[in-house]
Amino acid sequence: MKLLALRVAAFRRFSDPAAVEDIGGGVNVLAGPNELGKSTLFHALEAAFLQRHKISGAALDAMRPRAGGDPLVEADFEANGQHWRIRKQFGRSNSAILTDLATGRVEARNAEAEVRLEKLTGGSGELPGRLGLVWVRQQRSLARPDPDHDPQTGKGKPRGEKSALVDAIGQEVEAAVGGELFASVQARASAALDALVTAQRSAVKKNGPLDLAQRQRDDIAKALDDARRLALAAQDRLERIAVASQQLTDLENEQLHANAADRLDIIDARIAAEAKGRSVRDLARETLKTRILEAQAARQSQLALVGSLARLKDMCAARAGAEALEVEIKTFVAGINGNQATPARIERLIALERVLAVSAAELNAQAATVDIAFVPGGAGRLSVDGRPVVENTSLTIAHRSVLDIAGIAAITVTAAGAERAAAAAMRADKASSEIHDSLQAIGVASTDEARALGEQRARYVEQLDRARAHLSGLAPQGALGLAAEIAKTEALSGGADPAKLMSEIAALDASVTTAQRQHEVATAAVLSDDDFRALSFEREEVRAVIERSASDTARLKLRLEGLRGEQMGADEDGRAGQVPGLEGELERADAEARRLDAEVAGLKLLADTLQAIEARTRATYFAPVTKRLQPHLDAVFGSAALDFRDAFALDSLTRAGMREDFATLSDGTREQISVLVRLSFAELLAGRGVAVPLILDDPLVYSDDVRMRALCGVIANATAIPQIIVLTCRETAFSALPGRRLTVTAWRPG
Repeated sequence: MKLLALRVAAFRRFSDPAAVEDIGGGVNVLAGPNELGKSTLFHALEAAFLQRHKISGAALDAMRPRAGGDPLVEADFEANGQHWRIRKQFGRSNSAILTDLATGRVEARNAEAEVRLEKLTGGSGELPGRLGLVWVRQQRSLARPDPDHDPQTGKGKPRGEKSALVDAIGQEVEAAVGGELFASVQARASAALDALVTAQRSAVKKNGPLDLAQRQRDDIAKALDDARRLALAAQDRLERIAVASQQLTDLENEQLHANAADRLDIIDARIAAEAKGRSVRDLARETLKTRILEAQAARQSQLALVGSLARLKDMCAARAGAEALEVEIKTFVAGINGNQATPARIERLIALERVLAVSAAELNAQAATVDIAFVPGGAGRLSVDGRPVVENTSLTIAHRSVLDIAGIAAITVTAAGAERAAAAAMRADKASSEIHDSLQAIGVASTDEARALGEQRARYVEQLDRARAHLSGLAPQGALGLAAEIAKTEALSGGADPAKLMSEIAALDASVTTAQRQHEVATAAVLSDDDFRALSFEREEVRAVIERSASDTARLKLRLEGLRGEQMGADEDGRAGQVPGLEGELERADAEARRLDAEVAGLKLLADTLQAIEARTRATYFAPVTKRLQPHLDAVFGSAALDFRDAFALDSLTRAGMREDFATLSDGTREQISVLVRLSFAELLAGRGVAVPLILDDPLVYSDDVRMRALCGVIANATAIPQIIVLTCRETAFSALPGRRLTVTAWRPG
């Protein structure tokens, strides 16, 4: 890419249009005093190539001159062997236009022009790309060269110009990765890690070895919990067996039998009283359910009645509207049926009028003219087609006429197009006859009256369609259908009174409240179900004690045998006895899960280590830059070397074996190094076929004369860079720099 010209209007200090034309290849120098507008021109270049035409706010305000106006920037440049022009208008009438200068054709506008411009110049969305590496603003040469650092905000850029250098270096980047063995180890570590955890390394991978080991551990832990629960249940049954055995002993106690008889009478009396109370409670509960259902049914009836009445009111209103519409429809139908000016007849009349007009025109075109002038005494001696002619006249003969001069001759005059005239006359007669018949059929005297009648008929048809559509939406079955539906709805409502229904609902609600209270009283008067069951169970136990019969004893023995059998059969699969074994399995499964957890940690550490090694290995990124930079350092500083951080950020300068951090260097040394690094970036890009111009705005402000001469020599010898543009107010200091001298001239925007 090369710049060819730059033009501005209403941009910062240039209130009036100005231009820099004829920018050439090699070194270009625009030197002049302060306030000439050199930095403004640099900002104009950034606006043309790096800023969107729709910018607003503080960025737009910074472009405007004090006098105001909408900034305009236009730049001619060469890219991909073609000459282009980008023109950007900022502000209210913002636009962007990309033109092919060879053809004068506008190739793109606005957003599309921005995209095309990025492709031509190597931009990257909102980032400056290659241009950001080699376009250096005033005083920015003092800043540390760092493609991924924003000197305006002091913050890092997530995607800076480093990517432009990486793209240019290309093959060297691949060589810096570390070879196939390193990649193989890295891939195997990544594959092993991927088998255990998700891609983000934040969760266990489903159905992976670690997931299966953890699930196996959890399953064994659950089985162990089940086995322990079964063991506890067995212990509980053993305790119940002991209790039952004691009860059997108690059954054989005579004193207990006597006491149990008295206790049984008391329990029987309590159970009888409780049974009576529970019957009262159950009856109250059923009564409450019935009252609730009755109240709900009454409410549903009331809601249905309200809906029916509302529907009835709407249908009555609709019936009145439908009846009115049906009257209108009958009126429109009658008007249409009584109007004979149908569209077909009107169209036929219009066609016949055209035929008549064409025929008359054709008759006039084919007619011959005969002028008659009598001599004295000749009047009355001439007749035309049997009609006497008594005065001078001019005759129009459409086809053929006979002029008879009494006692002298009969002269036949035939028009040149007699046959066509005769045919036209026949068509005209036929059309006139049909027009007369059509007008009679319609019942009017003229075509205009027929048209007026046809328009009236069309209005009736339109009004009829609207009325029918309205009726269809209001009452699809017509007014009679609505009347039938109204009658049906009235019959269903049965003349029910909403107020009466509300009164009934209130009475039913009161009955629900009464039934609720009765149910609560009856419920409070009886034992709970658990207590009643306990009382009944107690009675059974007392009876068992009282009876003390062999059958009771056998029953208790049978119960004991059942408990013992349950104890033996409850754990037929031996799970209660598996507790020790499961504890061992759980220990092994937990160890395996912890081993895999440790393996994940180790693999993550390995991956991080490989990544760190890779980062160190990628230091070879800097070799292409250092290769081009070293001769320039030698020319300016003698024996010196530069160190870079990641992302091509300059770190330090080493001279005479001493390492100096960039921030500790003098202003002059820092700006000299910055210019040399940017120059090396430009040479690297040019060597990779993606050349862009190196632009320096007032560089080397703090350089002494010796280094200034050395730097001018380096810039002059940088022939690998297709174009270098230096903007400076130090004319004397840069007088040793050869190249084209640029000037600022007036411009008239086209």
